[in-house]
Amino acid sequence: MSETAVIFSTLGDQGGIGPELVARTLECPEATAGVKRLVVGRKDILDRGREIAGVDTDLPVYRDFTSAVESSEPVVFLHHADAGPDAGSDTVIMGESTVAAGRSDLAVARFAADLSRTGQVDAFVFAPVNKKSLSLGGSDFEGYKAYIADYLGINGISAEINTIGPLWTTRISSHVPIADVPRYVTKDRILEIVRYFDRELRRFGYDDPKIAVAGLNPHNGDGGLFGREEIDEIGPAVEAARQSGLNVDGPFSPDTVFVTAQERGDVGIVSMYHDQCQIATKLLGFDEGVTYFGGLPFAITTPAHGTAFDIAGQGVASSKPMLNALRLARRAALVAKGQAAATGPDHAI
Repeated sequence: MSETAVIFSTLGDQGGIGPELVARTLECPEATAGVKRLVVGRKDILDRGREIAGVDTDLPVYRDFTSAVESSEPVVFLHHADAGPDAGSDTVIMGESTVAAGRSDLAVARFAADLSRTGQVDAFVFAPVNKKSLSLGGSDFEGYKAYIADYLGINGISAEINTIGPLWTTRISSHVPIADVPRYVTKDRILEIVRYFDRELRRFGYDDPKIAVAGLNPHNGDGGLFGREEIDEIGPAVEAARQSGLNVDGPFSPDTVFVTAQERGDVGIVSMYHDQCQIATKLLGFDEGVTYFGGLPFAITTPAHGTAFDIAGQGVASSKPMLNALRLARRAALVAKGQAAATGPDHAI
């Protein structure tokens, strides 16, 4: 096991903007200063990304994990012979989901998960993957993280967390119809998510994260006139969280919770459904946000955007979110190794 924190970094869907983004990050090694970054995948895919991005910077190539980790270079390429002969650059179709891309991404995910079992990687950063490609490649799960969790046999709570600058958000429900949201808004689930959120924020060095919880209904239900979830479920969950020692407050009116949190100096906001937090965070910085997945043995981060098939291959994608995802993973990896002070995360935007 390496004494230096190790970040496992992927190329993402071969037909999307991932390889291009990763190529651009090679010109910003400071994003992973103090840790070992392994860029993992097929070298021909990275080279295609370098060509699209116009990046001359190249990496030394290794075919053995131990040799890659023990090498003196801070950023190296680890070739991974993934899912069969149909996974090479000659099968790449820019801007489209493919079986080859899905198989490659799933194979790399399994490789990272296997390394995590023995503590050989401290954080996992994946360039954008495509859900349809993953499905074509053999995954029965909605996303990449769920596939990894199932592969590792982990069934615990894990809600998606987004961060933009110093603000973090998570939600009680995510990719579900609006009509189904109220059935997720229960005291037990809210309390579970708040505890999970607190635990994951501590993973990034926050000693006592201050968390605001949003209501569900307009004006927090206005005393029950527009709904009782704040009275019957959300309020009691917040109180139970406080009684257990968590630094949490609410519910706050959902239309002003982001303003309130800013005024109070809250680190995190717990919303009740996807768009309640996502609209606000994307307005704050659509091209800069990072998604973090907790509940696993190692931290997983990725840009908040997707594979952007509409601009894939054009050389115009912004690398800011990818760099922020690397910086966030760096912070978690250093904290995991006990090499970072318990302060805020190092991913200034």
